[in-house]
Amino acid sequence: MAHLPSLVYDLAFILITAGVITLLFKWLKQPLVLGYIVAGILTGPYLNLLPFSLSDTSNVQTWAEIGVIFLLFALGLEFSFKKLASVGKPAILTAVIEVLGMMGLGYLTGHFLGWTSIDSLFLGCMLSMSSTTIIIKAFTDLSIREQAFTKIVFGILVVEDLVAIVMMVLLSTLTTGAHVDGEMVFSNITRLIYFLTLWFLAGIFMIPSLLKLVKKHLSDETLLIVSIGLCLTMVVVAVNTGFSAALGAFIMGSILAETIHVKRIEHVVEPLKNLFGAVFFISVGMMVDPASLLVYWKPILVVSLVTLIGKLIISTLGVLLSGERLKTSMQSGFSLAQIGEFAFIIATLGISLGVMSEFLYPIVIAVSVITTFTTPYLIRLSSPAFQLFEHIVPQSWRGKFAQYMQPKDKTKIQEAWTQLLKEYAFNLFSLALVVFSVLFLSKTYFLDAMQQWIPGLWGKVVVFVVTLLVLAPFLKAIVSDYGKSATILLNLWMDRRDNRRLLLALMGVRVLFAYLSVLYLINNCFGIPLLLNILLAVGLTYAIYQSKWLLKHFLKMESRFLINLNERQMEENYHKIQSNRGVMELNDMQKNHWLDYKLYTCAFRTKASSPYVGMRIRDLDVRSRYNLIIIRVRTKENDFINIPSGDYVIQKGDSVRFAGRKRALRALQEVEQLTLSFVDHSFMTLHGFSILEYERKQEKERILCAGLPLSEKSPFTGKNLMQLALGAKSQCLAIGLERGDHQIVNPEADLVFEVGDVVWLLGSEKTVSRLIKENVLVY
Repeated sequence: MAHLPSLVYDLAFILITAGVITLLFKWLKQPLVLGYIVAGILTGPYLNLLPFSLSDTSNVQTWAEIGVIFLLFALGLEFSFKKLASVGKPAILTAVIEVLGMMGLGYLTGHFLGWTSIDSLFLGCMLSMSSTTIIIKAFTDLSIREQAFTKIVFGILVVEDLVAIVMMVLLSTLTTGAHVDGEMVFSNITRLIYFLTLWFLAGIFMIPSLLKLVKKHLSDETLLIVSIGLCLTMVVVAVNTGFSAALGAFIMGSILAETIHVKRIEHVVEPLKNLFGAVFFISVGMMVDPASLLVYWKPILVVSLVTLIGKLIISTLGVLLSGERLKTSMQSGFSLAQIGEFAFIIATLGISLGVMSEFLYPIVIAVSVITTFTTPYLIRLSSPAFQLFEHIVPQSWRGKFAQYMQPKDKTKIQEAWTQLLKEYAFNLFSLALVVFSVLFLSKTYFLDAMQQWIPGLWGKVVVFVVTLLVLAPFLKAIVSDYGKSATILLNLWMDRRDNRRLLLALMGVRVLFAYLSVLYLINNCFGIPLLLNILLAVGLTYAIYQSKWLLKHFLKMESRFLINLNERQMEENYHKIQSNRGVMELNDMQKNHWLDYKLYTCAFRTKASSPYVGMRIRDLDVRSRYNLIIIRVRTKENDFINIPSGDYVIQKGDSVRFAGRKRALRALQEVEQLTLSFVDHSFMTLHGFSILEYERKQEKERILCAGLPLSEKSPFTGKNLMQLALGAKSQCLAIGLERGDHQIVNPEADLVFEVGDVVWLLGSEKTVSRLIKENVLVY
């Protein structure tokens, strides 16, 4: 008789038991997770009700650990950091309030029950996480997934997913140390943020591009192998850098979530996730002694009440403080009053680390079962509870509360400063992270390796030159103003003199950081005198600041990163357009288009003595003189003329908005400063389209921007702008052209369009829609 490993016998036993139990739970319309836990209790070492038993529990525990990896990998595939950015203030604020509130409440409850500080800490962490699986099932069963408050709940769950990952990492590092102090906590949080950001940036930059290269070879089989390989590789990297395997799996899943292959990856990975995930939840049940549930019935009851009442009140308060209505807040808070899968994972982590008492395990399982059953009833009770609350609370209190919850309006200057500081902090943080990483790798690995290969001065020279070349584009981006921040900065600079001191200080910080980075690199490679070191660093920093090529090179890298980041959304929107056969504004189609970085607008008001007054737009000839186009005229009467025809005559007091490259707008301002007065400068983000949508109520037609690919039969092919006469015939302007790898802003009037070109047109909705029907819309 052939010998079978004990693992095969054990898996056959637990999986057939789980199959029968989950079929029963499916028939009872209960979550499958509870079925797996019950199967684990039946197959565990405590009841002995079945004729078979496990021969080696260590094999099952290994599979359970793999199950955690695949569960977190699948969670990462559904997560997406872009989704985190889009869930909004209510979800983020509520999640933070709920997690902190329940952690504190759970910790106090543990001390009240006489437990140790570590047990109380783990209890607080487990109670702070709501269950995505249970909530989705409850919403589906109650047919309320389309209601407004469910979007807030799902947003909160997205934020909690990330918080849970961070929590697991911190628990792993903090509870295994000899002592815990503030410096250690700060060090671990900083280290976690550093590696999370670095892995995400590097992953988004490289992995989607690599998948594009092998796209035609990615069958379902090869895609499964590649995806699991990437997942486990990231797991190894995370573990070797001192983090948990779960964090590595989650990070790789979130990176792959931004690719166009994510749906296929989810499809091919799902069977593995279901299998290993089932084994994990079964292993959770196997660790529960049913007799202990009777022994610890009082703590179970206390913790259950704390979970239900605490999460209900704290979550409701969190949504309320974020600015939502009371009814929406109560519906959201009542939906989040349970614990689930993350509580099991955190409990398993505590047991595996040997820092959490085993009696806490069955208590958490029992609380999860109780709160799972109460969830749908609490959701149904949210509306009656709101009506009762309204009946009890006096009208005067409700009026004052409603007034308090009204959002406070900000001035345009306050909004501009807020946006500028956000852009400033994000760009400086992300770029500084890359610079620190390059300097660290250069000093720790590259310098030693090069000294072994090329000893002496020349080896150090090679290290210095290579490191500086890698750093230079990022340092140039740090000291440069480009994109949205350049526009906001210029508007603030022109608004009032008081702004300029702070703006110069912000610029000084960036230049100082770049200078210190170069100074550190020189000092690390060469033992030269301090004065010479300082002078050389100043010269190199100035050269980087003056280099236009470096900024161009950085923008290419940034464009590649943004394309990879937005690829999934672009693909989904493309299919949406194809299926609807309609027209979609660029605002819904794409973020961060290349024109966003190259196309600027500037408005000037004609002075009384201006020679522009009384001239037709076509006679100004600004396209050939400055490579600019006029996209809008605002009259003295505040009437707006979008895409004015060439026959429009400029009047005294008109505000004329030009569009083109920044240097072309500067040239216009320098030459015409005596005839035109500056009004404002704007970064023409196509997805925002704020310039042309300003005071839309006064516009007769909406403005659209679309890219038209040219085929052999296209009416554009073989002609130039003068022959097409788009402005006169169609009230359209060609603002951009893509030809192969080249991108052209405001193509010349005599440039002949070719097959394969993508022409970006700006015009009225009616005109663009007609042109779309004759061509294929792309983005």
